Amino acid sequence: MIESGFDRESTLALLSLCSELPSLPDRFLKIQKVIQDSDSDVQDLAEIIRSDQATSTMILKVANSVAFNPANIPVGELSKAITRLGSRETAHIATTMSLMYGICLPTGMANIRAFWTHAFGVAMLSEHLAKQFDPNQENCSHELAFMTGLLHDIGRVALGLRVDLSYFERETGHLYGDDLIQAEEDYYGINHNEAGMHLLRMWNLPEDMCLAIGESHKPESLFLAKLCNTAKKYVQTHLSECAALECMYEKVTESLVENPIDLEPLP
Repeated sequence: MIESGFDRESTLALLSLCSELPSLPDRFLKIQKVIQDSDSDVQDLAEIIRSDQATSTMILKVANSVAFNPANIPVGELSKAITRLGSRETAHIATTMSLMYGICLPTGMANIRAFWTHAFGVAMLSEHLAKQFDPNQENCSHELAFMTGLLHDIGRVALGLRVDLSYFERETGHLYGDDLIQAEEDYYGINHNEAGMHLLRMWNLPEDMCLAIGESHKPESLFLAKLCNTAKKYVQTHLSECAALECMYEKVTESLVENPIDLEPLP
């Protein structure tokens, strides 16, 4: 054990302080409510997005990117951008942006953007795999797969905000995979997957998601965890240089053609 001043008991004690844990951003909750309400329409989603300049700008950037604008016909109006992207993709981008700007990580903005761009890539690929292996959504919904991918590293947020404000400046802020798990367990007594499971339960999110994130690094884990873990490894290997969220659609599409996902670990 590295001498850090932390151990498993003290880390769990800090994470168990309900009032001290970060809460889900208000805009995130509003977007999720619109998505889950069958009576809501594109205008309801646009109303939420319009109130935030950064999100509106990102929607326009993605709508005018090569992935969604191959004919090079630019749009400058939010309503037209949403129509081009579709409500689902628009909601996914807006949800990611709500987390990026709604949860204040104790690190520089470049690191924050890279953190959530990585999460967005894992979310996209988790949904992609879910559609391939579970088209009828018998094991999990495709939307749940996306959200699990998006929040797969949320335990790093919990550790960085409520356990160690230097988390993102230490080596833990720059590692991935097994190296990260080992470094966290050496330093804090737990890893970010367990911390994430704890936080998601505090937020009353679905237990399937909590378990999938808590066990995403275990090869014998649940179907949803396997999807997320496969997506995470793919992003780390092939998309680690993509630091701009608006470029992720194009990069994922290109990468899947050049480097098809190894489907062996999946059921």
